[in-house]
Amino acid sequence: MTAPSRPSARHYILLLALASAWGSSFLFIELALADLPPVMVAMGRTAVAAGILYLVAKRQGHDLPSPIGNERQWFILAILAIVGHALPFFLIANAQTQLDSNLAGIFIGATPLVTLVVVHFGTREEKMTKTRITGVAAGFMGIVVLLGPDVLAGLGDDLLAQCSLLLVGLSFAITALIARRMTPLPPAVAACAVSILATVMLFPIAIATDPGLSTSPGWFSIGAVFILGAYCTGAATLLFFILVQERGANFVISANYLLPLVAMTLGVVFLSEQPRPEAFIAMALICGGIWLSNRSS
Repeated sequence: MTAPSRPSARHYILLLALASAWGSSFLFIELALADLPPVMVAMGRTAVAAGILYLVAKRQGHDLPSPIGNERQWFILAILAIVGHALPFFLIANAQTQLDSNLAGIFIGATPLVTLVVVHFGTREEKMTKTRITGVAAGFMGIVVLLGPDVLAGLGDDLLAQCSLLLVGLSFAITALIARRMTPLPPAVAACAVSILATVMLFPIAIATDPGLSTSPGWFSIGAVFILGAYCTGAATLLFFILVQERGANFVISANYLLPLVAMTLGVVFLSEQPRPEAFIAMALICGGIWLSNRSS
């Protein structure tokens, strides 16, 4: 697969929409965790996403590929379900019970750095260049500036949770690489299949966690899970497959740089928070880093 030499304005708009969906997920995960264990939150969001994406695929006139004769395709989709949904969704929810959200943002923001290395060795058309490395480094520095260097003081305090978030970054990088190299499916079909498989994988773990299904979540938690599923998972997965097919792994993963900006914007809009002056420097670094890292040379 080859992508056009430069992203179009449409690609950047879709990237911003993807970042908005991914970035707002941390807020709704916090709300859902008030009444639900992490595995229930992860399964709930994939189940809601699967249902909505199935309706989207049917409306577009698509059916899921038949399991008979498409075993290899379903095997790849199952791998994507593990490394792209089931594993990272559980690890993120579990880490948010222990880590400060700003420190979590540093680890998630490192995903493009991991992706740059993984994709360099995994593809022929998305190799490291000086321009791309400079852009990735600038974007990550923008996250550090935005969150403040003081957040780095928490490194090493919750080592297990922090290592789990590093694993999340690696899993997202591998997901983007596999999705880039697999035989293309209509984005709604691929997103729906991955969400269904992730739900099936998480269901027995959720039952084992609460065999009697005694959890009684409140309406805020239920609503948070629904938004997580419909917007932060369903819409995000659809946008992910569109962008990874059209622009490649490095481009779609650069959305992670925008997550702290999304969180800052939510704080300003809903909590009347005032951004620090450094936020504007960080914004310039992040946006410039995304632009640089996606130049052809």
